[in-house]
Amino acid sequence: MSNTDRPDERPAPAPNAVTSSDEVTIRRAPKFGVFIVGGALLGFVATLIVVSLTMNIDRGDQQETTSFGSLVGYFSLWGVTIGAFVGAVVAVVLDRVFARRAARLTAERVEVELPPETVEGEIEDHGDAAGGSDRTQ
Repeated sequence: MSNTDRPDERPAPAPNAVTSSDEVTIRRAPKFGVFIVGGALLGFVATLIVVSLTMNIDRGDQQETTSFGSLVGYFSLWGVTIGAFVGAVVAVVLDRVFARRAARLTAERVEVELPPETVEGEIEDHGDAAGGSDRTQ
């Protein structure tokens, strides 16, 4: 444990500092986009597996006019949609669980007021920056 973790050994704030205490909530939150995209990818993989396993099933008198690609394309619409929905539901459930485990803490905010910059003396005008002189003698 470092010295800054102990409240009795905190360094004194600067003379122009204003401190205030706020109550904050610390919790973990799932990234919804990651769960939705992950669910959609898993739905697509599940579609690939189901179509490849059921491709060679005997369908009786039907002529096989559909290709593997067209079946995957059609059924992936369903698989990706259902997978994304399941991913979103999992993210919402995890968000609720993490919200219950949230910790409420007191945080101290320190605002330091910087002193205004002061310039001693006057700034003299030395004329042209190119070095030329417009003085008449």
